[in-house]
Amino acid sequence: MTDYIKKIYDMMYSPIITPYNLLENSKLDNYAYVKYYKTCNGLIAEMQCDMLEEGIKTFYYHFDGRDFLQKIYVGDEKNKELIFERDRAISEAKEEYYLSLPEKSVAL
Repeated sequence: MTDYIKKIYDMMYSPIITPYNLLENSKLDNYAYVKYYKTCNGLIAEMQCDMLEEGIKTFYYHFDGRDFLQKIYVGDEKNKELIFERDRAISEAKEEYYLSLPEKSVAL
């Protein structure tokens, strides 16, 4: 049960990954580039890499003002697929926790 609580805590209070962590990827042979730019909602890290069997992919990591990862998209500027969303991950972690609780007997 503590694993569920840790997952919820991490999703709510941990950056998960930071823009600084992603910079290390630019040193890997299969990455073409890692670039950063600001938006009104925070920072975006755009990364293009060769996923070998899946081909070249571009990822967009969206960070808030605290550098906490909020969303990850894959695709291009016109056609992006959402593959991670912090709010959804929190909801899913909470649901997993509640489902793991033993059923309570109801006294009549």
